[in-house]
Amino acid sequence: ITALRLRAEMVDDDETRDRMIVALDEMQEMVEATLAYARGVSTDQPTEPVDLGAMLNEIATDLSQSGRPISVTTEPITLHVRNVAMRRAFRNLLENAQRYGDGAKVTLSIRGSDLCIDIDDTGPGMPEDALEQVFEPFVRLENSRSRDTGGTGLGLPIARSILRAHEGDVVLTNRPGVGLRARVTLPVASEL
Repeated sequence: ITALRLRAEMVDDDETRDRMIVALDEMQEMVEATLAYARGVSTDQPTEPVDLGAMLNEIATDLSQSGRPISVTTEPITLHVRNVAMRRAFRNLLENAQRYGDGAKVTLSIRGSDLCIDIDDTGPGMPEDALEQVFEPFVRLENSRSRDTGGTGLGLPIARSILRAHEGDVVLTNRPGVGLRARVTLPVASEL
């Protein structure tokens, strides 16, 4: 794709060149997202002890510097996870909450043998029939989740595949009154 982009930049007609470059950039983004999706499903990376509260704080701080605020309420909680993959899953979820939900509030709690991480936003929520559909690869909701606002339709599928590879999951629900909740569950005592 890089070689094609270089050739496209040599096209004399400005309008044709710009359309070619946009199309090639979209293809590059799609290829990278597809590879990230495939990597998220992979379980060949070793696990390591990671403080998920600290990880969420780092991601929230980073995202809040360039966008809507994300707050995290947590205590230290260490689980054995694939660090890079888990960071990608949470970044995808927090970016979605920030982009489509006007920021987010993240809370962690232990419920039985599970760690529950609630990512609550104050956006418009989603139609009930789309809450599960958005976990299918390349699905984007027409109104707010389109190419105009970014994304390839792989962020949520990547997050879910990573969490399921860690014996966890993520489920979306509309919150009464306003917003969407992404609830992540991960087993506390799991050694992968």
